Amino acid sequence: MLSKKFYDKKVVFIGSGNMAEAIVSGFVKYDMVKSSNIFCNDILQERLNYMAKKYTVSISHDKEKALEKADIVFLAIKPQQIEAIIKEYGKQIGKAKLVVTIVAGISTELVEKYLSKKSVVIRVMPNTPALVGKGAIAVCGGKNATKENIDDIVNLFLAIGRVVVVKENLINTITAVSGSGPAYIFYFSEVMREVAENLGLPADVAKDLVYQTIYGSGKMLVESGLEDKVLRKNVTSPGGTTEKAMEEFINSDFKQIICTAIEKAKKRAEEL
Repeated sequence: MLSKKFYDKKVVFIGSGNMAEAIVSGFVKYDMVKSSNIFCNDILQERLNYMAKKYTVSISHDKEKALEKADIVFLAIKPQQIEAIIKEYGKQIGKAKLVVTIVAGISTELVEKYLSKKSVVIRVMPNTPALVGKGAIAVCGGKNATKENIDDIVNLFLAIGRVVVVKENLINTITAVSGSGPAYIFYFSEVMREVAENLGLPADVAKDLVYQTIYGSGKMLVESGLEDKVLRKNVTSPGGTTEKAMEEFINSDFKQIICTAIEKAKKRAEEL
């Protein structure tokens, strides 16, 4: 059962983009935080109006006003914006009991640098499937974070997906694997769909079959109890059609392409 520990607490989002929306949607859907106690802040008034209408949350264009008496602050802005914002509003942010950063590539140490010495900072790397409650989410704590602090954040994020607790030195790798991972899957889907249409399938049929194949395969990975390698071998009958396709993947060094892509994503996370 999900905890209602923070139901009556003031939860503030600095930045109200897609990931912030995913988190807000989970909090509201599972009644984990009272919607009127969720305060969304963003530079775009149109975005704030959308959040208020869809989730009945409170909104404020003024960061100082939004941060007044905040219990938890979520930093959900772009990496290029983070330092300027925590420099300017560090005093107000640091008054919160918990500060959660979901900013890619930004360490807890950097955030702590601009807050009070006692501030508790938690770093979280979610991914976009959190928007449909199926996120893959990694959590780590800063220097002042206790096990209870981390457990509290884990429980909040269980509303939008599966959560793992890791050491911070693994977060950039996780960013490259699961943070960016949905884009890899979507690109594979895009290519499969295009090929299917080029080979004569009607667009709607290609879309239905490819999307369902990816969805069903993911469900098998999660629920079958079998490893990916075993599931792949189960589909690959000797001398069959799948074997021919797999031979092409292997001969074209598809594995190396994936390795290189993920390594470059990790490097970019480190650069940020």
